Amino acid sequence: MSRVLDGKVALVTGARTGIGAATAIALAKAGATVFACGRKPGDCQPVVEQITAAGGKAVDRPLDVADLATIAAKVEAIVKEAGRLDIIVNNAGTIEPMAPIGGIDPLAFDLAMRTNVSGPAALINAAWPHLKGHGRIVNLLSGAAARPMLGWAAYCASKAALLMLTRSVGLEGKPSGIACFGLAPGLVDTAMQGAIREARINDISNIPREKLASPGHAANAIVWLASGAADHLAGTMADIRDEEFAKGLQAFLAATG
Repeated sequence: MSRVLDGKVALVTGARTGIGAATAIALAKAGATVFACGRKPGDCQPVVEQITAAGGKAVDRPLDVADLATIAAKVEAIVKEAGRLDIIVNNAGTIEPMAPIGGIDPLAFDLAMRTNVSGPAALINAAWPHLKGHGRIVNLLSGAAARPMLGWAAYCASKAALLMLTRSVGLEGKPSGIACFGLAPGLVDTAMQGAIREARINDISNIPREKLASPGHAANAIVWLASGAADHLAGTMADIRDEEFAKGLQAFLAATG
């Protein structure tokens, strides 16, 4: 992939493993300086070392999206260090609690909402003044945002809320030159899918691991959205399995090598 993001600075949450790690690597390969964020210091250091060994630029930075009171200061510190901020990838999320509604711990439900919705909202809020005129935000969504699944009340509700947040940011960001995208990455081979298989709570648990997509495919889609080449999708939930989306992504990858 050519360096379509040269000079850009990106912040990726949940970058320790899975889609987040693959996204950090892909953004750096495209030329961005990446702040790879996990909950604890050092969580993303292996990812950072992989990026720097390949000649890219990356920094490990702790940022717990569920700790709302600390997010603004973390963003300001990143902007002070990097001098700018161009791309936010709200990837961190939780599938827990997976339980029938009558068996959900209300505190676990609240934590899911903070992690999957309030945290991304707080991050966007803190980054907003730095994104004006050029910013791209990608929120990781799911087909669960649009339909209920047995045992996934917290996940479905939180992803539906994140979808509406995406639409709201898309609406409000347009006059300021900020584009916000929702990406449904499909079924991807991550630790979350492992937890789903173990839970055996709905039909998704029965999908064999070999049928799952690589995190790298979602990462390439995120680079496309972050590049400014797919701004016609701003304010929507784009499903990576959609035929038109797949064609656009394929054309972008072909053009950028």
